[in-house]
Amino acid sequence: MDFTGIYRMQKFYRHENINWIDCRDIEGTHGYCSDEAKEKIKKRICTCPVNGIHFIDSGNFHYVSEFYLEKLTEEFVLVVFDHHSDMLKPLFGDILSCGSWILNAMEHNKYLKKVILIGIAKEQVALIDEKYQKDIIYFTDEDLGDLNKWDKAAMLLENYPLYISIDKDVLSQDVVITNWQQGQMYLLELKLFLAEMIKQGQVIGIDICGECSNEVAKLSEIKSNDLLNYKILEFLKRELTNNV
Repeated sequence: MDFTGIYRMQKFYRHENINWIDCRDIEGTHGYCSDEAKEKIKKRICTCPVNGIHFIDSGNFHYVSEFYLEKLTEEFVLVVFDHHSDMLKPLFGDILSCGSWILNAMEHNKYLKKVILIGIAKEQVALIDEKYQKDIIYFTDEDLGDLNKWDKAAMLLENYPLYISIDKDVLSQDVVITNWQQGQMYLLELKLFLAEMIKQGQVIGIDICGECSNEVAKLSEIKSNDLLNYKILEFLKRELTNNV
């Protein structure tokens, strides 16, 4: 999905059979999504199946994940790799935003059973409303090795299909540069977590965001994001094929 033109500067997808969705002309999309923009985006993805690998531009457009979740008609678990909770009440009424989309999905999607947040910052955990805590399993950078939490997560993956949403800001700046504050995870760790989830559960869809700013001054960052996108895409294709 093309909101900023960033993918036109990359080539990781050039040999893939892709569905390019140009959203650059839609106003009211950056960070916050207006009602008018929401309807236009939904219309443009109306023929796109959930069960694919969706690249959705920078983290400013992470709310697009919710539009794919709305297509699901069976109970599922949402797994999100993100340095932020994306569960903050919007500052302006009920407008959908990249910082509130998970909260919105939990409140309105009747098929969403649980949310697993991986790589979230400690200070972000403190901002999650207490009434939603029972429906979330979260892993900060500090407790990624908590076996009790992983056992709980594994039980969910065995009982429900999962939708995986990856924001590259979960990764360390040593790996890639995004346009948001970043976590401490390395690519090998991300791959290990994804491999285990794909092996244990039934994956019904995956999306990836977290591109850097599309600016001439960011050419080196754009190239590193391009390479990372290629590595993630090839890894996911291989793992999904091996676990059919």
